[in-house]
Formats: sequence, structure tokens, C-alpha cells
Amino acid sequence: MATCVRIGNIEITALRDIGPLAFPATNVFSEMPDDGWDKHARHFTKTGDFPTNFTVFLVKSPESTMIVDTGGGPGPHEAMGGAEGQLMSGLESQGVSPEDIDHVFFSHLHFDHIGWALHQNPGAGSTPVFPNARYVISTMEWKHWTQPDILSSSPVEQAIYPLEKLGLVDLADDETPLATGIRALATPGHTPGHQSLLVESGGETAIIAGDVLHNTLQFEMPDLCADFDEDKPTARATRRKLLERLAADRTMSTFGHLLIDSNIGHVIKVEDKYSWQPL
Repeated sequence: MATCVRIGNIEITALRDIGPLAFPATNVFSEMPDDGWDKHARHFTKTGDFPTNFTVFLVKSPESTMIVDTGGGPGPHEAMGGAEGQLMSGLESQGVSPEDIDHVFFSHLHFDHIGWALHQNPGAGSTPVFPNARYVISTMEWKHWTQPDILSSSPVEQAIYPLEKLGLVDLADDETPLATGIRALATPGHTPGHQSLLVESGGETAIIAGDVLHNTLQFEMPDLCADFDEDKPTARATRRKLLERLAADRTMSTFGHLLIDSNIGHVIKVEDKYSWQPL
């Protein structure tokens, strides 16, 4: 199974920050019909858990070095058995330092995607983990999370909001370019401003699709939402639209919560059924 793929002259590498993890699947897909668990058991662990990890994607082009999302952060994370984030060692393994990153592209601002944005320095404020980077967030996502009542009760207040005060936040909309062959792609539903990253080079295309889906089950059941999809009707419509696009021309794609070694691949459609074919 692959953790790296080339799209023309652009390289995409999957780096695991935290995981593998497993949570009760019934807590993730409460919409699953009671008779569906046995039928779809192959998508879960032997004990009926939802397997996952928090993946960051490193995207290197001739003019840019960027990451998509920043994982859960350094930790230790008590809710995850004391797990500690592995992103820094993952970047080092690729010969990349935090200073080399020139764009941090957020698919959305849930806690497991923003953990390595800022160093928290008790008594001395916060400093960016990637000191030379611009931090790219969709306009709609930013407007949603910075509403005072939402901001004050979410990790965004400490983990992301100081970046704006430092003048490091760039807002993006659908089709906003970041570098040659790399631009934002609106894929809302999981959160109001969820976005994916579209990569095009040398006649090839890939979409780094964030949390448009969370488990291989959703290729077979695209209308099944994870409980943490915030706008489920929009999430369903986005998922179906994206899967149709990916399957139509076998566009390469990545999904950050599929297990590492199997989260880069192609969507296949046979008759009216989708399936996942990892590299």
C-alpha cells in the first residue's frame, strides 16, 4: 500500500500524526440501520470499532511546500490513550523542517485538524509552529468559527484565532489558487466551510478531500453521515457529487481518516455502486 503519490511534478505524502485509533462505531454512525452492522462488518474492527487515524498530507511542488491540516497536535491526548502527535518526526523523515512550510491549508477547523498550528507558551502567548507559512482557511469556515458564541467555546480560540492577530491568515474561496496547479475546492457539509485541495500537474489530477468521508463504508453508503457532520443534507450532497467526479475519470484522491497505507487511491463505480481502491 502507498503513502506517497506523484501528480505530474507535485508529490503528495501521507503523514500520520495520531493513530491508529479505534472508537465504538455506533458512536460514529448512529444513523446506521440496526440490520446494517453485520452486513458491513468488514469496514470495522473485529470488535465492531471504527478504525481511524489523523493524517496530515505533505504537498511538495517546484515552487511550494505545504501541508494539508495539522493533526491533533503534540499531546499527550488523554482521550486517545495518551497518544502524542507524530507530525514533527514525520516531516523530519521527509527532510522537511517547520521552517520549510510556506502554506498550511486547513480543510476545516475541527480539533483534530488544527493541533500543530501554534505553540502554546504559558505566560508568553503563542507562536506559529510553521513560522514562514501562510495559514489558509475558507472564508465561510472562518466566519462560522469566529462567531463570538462559537469561538469562545471551541479550541479555535486558542489554536487558530491568534494567527489572525499575527497577520498570518489567508481566506480562500472555491478555486482560490495557492501555487501553480494547486487550488482550493469547496466541499461543504462536514463543516460549513469545509474545503478540499485540488492538485493538477502534467495532465494528472488529485483531490485531497479532508473529511468528506470518514470510513470505507461511506463509499458503499454515501448517504450515511458520521455524527460529526454538521450539516448532514449538504454533506450527503457533497459526498455524492465528489464521488461521482472522482469515479468519472479515476481522479486520484486522499481521505485523512482512512487508515494510513490505504488512504490514497481511486474511487471505482460499477453500475450505481461506489468502492475504494487504495494504491
